[in-house]
Amino acid sequence: MVRRGGVLVGWLCVALAPLSGQEVCDAPWRLEETLRLGSADGDVTFSNVRDLTIGPDGRVYVLQLGEPLRVFLPNGRPAGTIGRAGEGPGEFPSWPRWFGWRGDTLWVAHRLGAQFLLTDGTETRRVSYWIPVPSEGSQLSPGRPLPDGNFLPYRMVTDDSHLFLKADRVALPRLSAAGEVIDTLAVVERHLADFVVEREMDRNWWGLMMEHPLGPWIGEAWLPVAATPDGSAIVLVGSVREERGRGSFDLLRIRFDGDTLLSRRVEYRPRPIGRAEEALQREAFGASLAEDDVPESMRRVSRREAERRRRIGEDLIRFLEFHPPVRGIVAGDDGSIWLLREAWPSAADVWEVYGADGRLEGTVRIEGPPDHADWTPRLRILHANRTEVWGATTGEFGVPHIHRYRIDRKCP
Repeated sequence: MVRRGGVLVGWLCVALAPLSGQEVCDAPWRLEETLRLGSADGDVTFSNVRDLTIGPDGRVYVLQLGEPLRVFLPNGRPAGTIGRAGEGPGEFPSWPRWFGWRGDTLWVAHRLGAQFLLTDGTETRRVSYWIPVPSEGSQLSPGRPLPDGNFLPYRMVTDDSHLFLKADRVALPRLSAAGEVIDTLAVVERHLADFVVEREMDRNWWGLMMEHPLGPWIGEAWLPVAATPDGSAIVLVGSVREERGRGSFDLLRIRFDGDTLLSRRVEYRPRPIGRAEEALQREAFGASLAEDDVPESMRRVSRREAERRRRIGEDLIRFLEFHPPVRGIVAGDDGSIWLLREAWPSAADVWEVYGADGRLEGTVRIEGPPDHADWTPRLRILHANRTEVWGATTGEFGVPHIHRYRIDRKCP
């Protein structure tokens, strides 16, 4: 990955549906930064920010890969940590990947199972099991808890990951606390050949199969699916149709018991993937496999091996005719649905905000920097509603930041 500077929060409003019974205002949605956490040195530094949630006490809980959970007061001041590596009560036998709140209880999911903690870190419950799914090259363990006491899965791919990555459609099951598959909530279409490296290079390089850089960002259970914060439903993009320069996709909300709450067709104009874009992404993808962004002192491979991986990546990556219409999905805690539309290598990321009825309410535009040559979002939204947005960025010299923005939807 290449260095990314700070982002500029711009705006663009495309209002097609009434808000709160009033006529739609042409004024844009604006984001005003009210808090920024993170620095290269000092009291608050981050590494790999994975997730963020707001507790019932108003405190901010941050999950980083390979780290205890960090806790902050609403004003951004550090308020301690929760958990550490270990096998005992309140300790994590595997580092957390997902977390959130169920009432006054914090749940934490990792590859070995799920744990339930109080705000002081006291563990009240633990659920652990693995369900092998050899037909799709993965195994399932309990992930996000559902209101009925069951779970969405946490998925780990195995040595046969190509079976999962090459599948056009993958099931999202519901798991019981006893380790049984109860039913299937949805069959998720992947919309893109999510593989780029098929031939074996060596057994020491985990990378024989890799996600396509233009593919939808991974959500629940390695699928482009977002779960509502309360666990009551999942949000996803269904069928995508492209024909004669016109396209549409289905926006779906499915309740945890399988009932479809929303199914709305959204029309869009397919955006072709031009040769210039292909060349830039081919180069950037090769650079990522060669670990160009890794400091020399931390490189795991020789220069010769890095160049070999670069050539293989540039040679094997393939592109479709059009960009997939949706890159990412975030389920707001107020029933809103946030979709990251076709972005790279545009001058800005465009997030569309839909209401619970599936109608477009507004659009937020995240701009800059002008040399952004990466396929990652400029602002990775971690928590959102129509009033407030929390997101993560990577600034100069690779320094991670967490931002809080207030949303202004007032008409002038």
